[in-house]
Amino acid sequence: MSAPLIWIVFPIVMAGLMIIFSYQRKLVLFSGIFLAVLLALLAWQLKVDEVIIVGSTAFKIQPQLNVAGRQLVIADSDRPSIMYFYSVLLFWLVGATTVRVPRLFAPLGLLIVAVFLAALAVEPPLFAALLIEIAILISVFMLVNVGERINRGVVRFLIYQTLGMPLILLASWFLGNVQIESGALVDIIRAAIFLALGFAFQFGVFPFHSWIPMLFEKANPFIAAFVVSLLLSVETQYAFGFLHRYPGLQEVLNIRGILQFLGLLMLVLGGLWAAFQKDLTRMIGFTFVAVIGHIFLMLSLEDGIQLFYVFSVHRILAFAIWAVALAVIRTQTPNLRFSSVQGMARRFPIIAGSVVIAQFSIAGIPLLAGFPVLLILWERLTLSGIWPILLSLLGSASLMVGGLRTLAVFVMGSEEIHREGDFPHYLLPRAILTIGILLLFLMGLFPQWFLPVLSSIPVFTKP
Repeated sequence: MSAPLIWIVFPIVMAGLMIIFSYQRKLVLFSGIFLAVLLALLAWQLKVDEVIIVGSTAFKIQPQLNVAGRQLVIADSDRPSIMYFYSVLLFWLVGATTVRVPRLFAPLGLLIVAVFLAALAVEPPLFAALLIEIAILISVFMLVNVGERINRGVVRFLIYQTLGMPLILLASWFLGNVQIESGALVDIIRAAIFLALGFAFQFGVFPFHSWIPMLFEKANPFIAAFVVSLLLSVETQYAFGFLHRYPGLQEVLNIRGILQFLGLLMLVLGGLWAAFQKDLTRMIGFTFVAVIGHIFLMLSLEDGIQLFYVFSVHRILAFAIWAVALAVIRTQTPNLRFSSVQGMARRFPIIAGSVVIAQFSIAGIPLLAGFPVLLILWERLTLSGIWPILLSLLGSASLMVGGLRTLAVFVMGSEEIHREGDFPHYLLPRAILTIGILLLFLMGLFPQWFLPVLSSIPVFTKP
């Protein structure tokens, strides 16, 4: 038995079986929850490449699996990352019990996570870009509704992600055929240009960011948030692994300085755009743009990947709360424009409050989960001078303005409307959102309980 067989092949097979029985919505959804729990627990308990004794039986889980002439390698140090990804899937599947999602959401979500893990585990790593593209193609089936015309946001998402893949492959090919230490500056710059364009397309770096707000505007906000959140986690790990394999790039081209510049650009522009939106779907989309800026700023730091893991937990929790709340509100309004959601706080106080608290957490308001992480980031940025910290604070302040505008719209309106208590069928969403809000406050008030554990998670890195 091998580790890739357990955490990659097995979930792919189970996802296929779940697709066959997908007409049983509840059965498939709770099966996905069970499998996510099982795979996360196995990643927690089963050690790789060590003898495991159960009663009178001894066995060993091998770290590699040969598939079509390639190897999938999962080391024992990769188990925390695997547990992280299946825990993220578990969280979103639990959220899916509160909102209306396509019947293929659970099996395709399980399949996407397994393919993403295969991309992080494959050797040679050149094939990771192809596997990530396969997972993106699978995610399209989650973002479109059968019988409806594919919206422009999904099309642009697919185009930009697909354009990025061959550029990253070309950069890998160039770097594989040149020795950075040899001084072949022209070849190094050529590879760096392809690499920069490839990741710019895939991350949605300005000016290639337009697919993010368009995707949220037309697609189900819950599904869009799930796909983009998971994609950011995987592509960040892949980008970090790429830089880890070619450390000489940093010496030749000052990659960390470029990442800091792009991070500040994305954070400020995303924050300002989010602050002046009049549609909640576009606001969450531009907030994702600002969050990509946060991620780039973290990757520009020496040990930024550990900070990214800590940031990811609160980011995914906040965006999941935000997306669930928007999906519930959308069932009561024709759209999510400000003119349609006025007074929503008096009708659904918990659900509307969840949107605002999630926004404030991502902005880094004190007492919420985002503040301790961003405080560490701001402290590290002070080493680079005054302007990085001022621009970072401007981006966070802009996100806070967006949250205040949302709060103002939710509470305005003169007519009397029914309160949330008149809608008992929203009891489960209210319970899930309440738990999520409490977690945001706990992570903000007691960061010492979470930061040491999350910062110790290693990243998939292939030599």
